[in-house]
Amino acid sequence: MYVSLYRRYRPQRFEEVVGQGAAVDVLRTALAEARIGHAYLFSGPRGCGKTTAARLVAKTLNCERPVGGEPCCTCDSCLSIVAGKHLDVIEIDGASNRGIDEIRELKSHVNLSPFMGHKKIYIIDEAHMLTDAASNALLKTLEEPPAPVVFILATTESHKVSVTIRSRCQHIPFHRIGAADMVAHLAYLAEQEGVQAEERALWELARAADGALRDALSLMEQVLSAGKGSLSMQCVRELMGGGSRGELEEWVGLLKQSPAEASARLMQLLSLGISPERFLEGVFTLFRDLWLWRLWGASAVAGLALSPEELSWLQDEAPQWEVSQLQALCSASSKLMPRVRYGMRIEVFSGLLQLAFADILQGRTGPFSP
Repeated sequence: MYVSLYRRYRPQRFEEVVGQGAAVDVLRTALAEARIGHAYLFSGPRGCGKTTAARLVAKTLNCERPVGGEPCCTCDSCLSIVAGKHLDVIEIDGASNRGIDEIRELKSHVNLSPFMGHKKIYIIDEAHMLTDAASNALLKTLEEPPAPVVFILATTESHKVSVTIRSRCQHIPFHRIGAADMVAHLAYLAEQEGVQAEERALWELARAADGALRDALSLMEQVLSAGKGSLSMQCVRELMGGGSRGELEEWVGLLKQSPAEASARLMQLLSLGISPERFLEGVFTLFRDLWLWRLWGASAVAGLALSPEELSWLQDEAPQWEVSQLQALCSASSKLMPRVRYGMRIEVFSGLLQLAFADILQGRTGPFSP
């Protein structure tokens, strides 16, 4: 049976976790020094490794031969956890088991001794979905669980987890994974899969994933299917309906040099499937990057998720623009965003956009001027 990339390449050791150095160091040190807490709250955006880290904690705690806070990955306990068959690692979906009855059932099993390993680990995903009654029912158990029991709560919205729950847990934040880390990991996986991958395509996938590695792997899998085993920029464009950074860079260049061609190209891009909202977000980002470069040079964009080719484009394109123009274009884009989110025909959107941008480029004051 075919196994998805994100499942096939799920990290089996802490050293394989991508882009979460601080969280991994805390957990690995605690495990190596046998100072693991009784309850943890892992928070962060989707697809950043929270559940993976929780499983690695469970794996290390029950490993028969752990070394330096890492599981051996070869003992019976490690293998059964990977296969999802370990009786002492219980994963609960907080979204579908959010009521007080489910928590009461959990509490009735907590006092039972571990069946297979040293520790019994409860991993509660989407913990913010628990009802107030369920959270209150869990409090005492979470504060003073039996010695062999460890609770790990994972959530994408830590502010929705009750304060009383948070106060009983060690809170470890996870972060969006940087584009550079994601590109390096995608390139490694492409090599493992034996497929050719264009660097620009990897950067586009990383940006589209918005910090979620799981999303990047899902997109990569779709592109590989569409490209029959190759990962090309052309396949990425076709999958995402146009509007890649390269296409938007080309459009911005035309906007300055040949507005008529830019108008025709805009309709072509919109007809390929890119939504007005995503188009606006893309051009806003480009104008922002150009504005930063014009103000402070390369040092201002050093922390942005940009490939060498994209940095080269900024260097060449920025001198063609005035700072005031770029600031006005950013402002006009931001003012249009709330309107397109309510739905708008592409003909209306393209007209409004071109009216606003034409006013700015010709030095006139329009309805979207800052």
